Amino acid sequence: MISHITGLDHVIIAVRDLERAASVFRALGFTLASRGEHAEWGTANTCIMFGTDYLELLAAVGEGGPAERVRAFTADHEGLMGLVWGSTDAAADAARLGLEPPGALSRSIDGDIAHFVAGILPPDTTPGIASFLCQHLTPEKLRRPGWTEHANGALEVVSVTALMAEPLDLMPFWDRLIGPAASTATDETVTVHSRHGMVFLCRPDDLGQLHPEADADEPPAPPAMVALTLRVADTDAAAGLLRANGISFDRDRQGRITIPPEEACGVMIELVR
Repeated sequence: MISHITGLDHVIIAVRDLERAASVFRALGFTLASRGEHAEWGTANTCIMFGTDYLELLAAVGEGGPAERVRAFTADHEGLMGLVWGSTDAAADAARLGLEPPGALSRSIDGDIAHFVAGILPPDTTPGIASFLCQHLTPEKLRRPGWTEHANGALEVVSVTALMAEPLDLMPFWDRLIGPAASTATDETVTVHSRHGMVFLCRPDDLGQLHPEADADEPPAPPAMVALTLRVADTDAAAGLLRANGISFDRDRQGRITIPPEEACGVMIELVR
């Protein structure tokens, strides 16, 4: 059976206080869409929309299995919690993977309702990374005028980096999810090509090769997602905005900007041209 997965649809950042997190990301130069709620899951969100993908700031506000997962995650820390894979036929992808059919999900937004077919993937689908399937039924409701325009010039998600004890052992799982030969290895680091957006799986000792600025801190124990890389239109302009807003960051000779986790709700964010 063929894969209907179109790539990385969005990245979930779990937070304790949605309004506080929204303020943090506005200071980083992002435009935030209106707050929404998932009645079926007991969660609320606000999203940072790009042209073909987005970031989701997610908090638990009610009852439900997903809300309890968010609470359990944020009991220890905020940060990168999950990856959501876009699909043109989520039911067919679930059947291909031998899983239960995904269910209906709705999100209230500015007096309107956006509809999805979505499902939480079992832990052994992408070991060490919480993953979800998502088919957008009303995509036009998520990208309203102005929502994809960001003061920092952010354009799209480039990649997410995750620490794994044995990255090479995980390649068959990702090939099964995305499609044959989706994952490639360079030494002990695995790159997953998802058709849109990449996932890097590396050992803690190799993290500095991908993200030199991460060497300054002791990395968390694997498995853990530790870095988010975004493409921006102009790194000089992005650096100027961050400086004006009092955000601490580092910058290398190539212009790559690294925003430390303490400035971004537990997420190390890289901005690249």
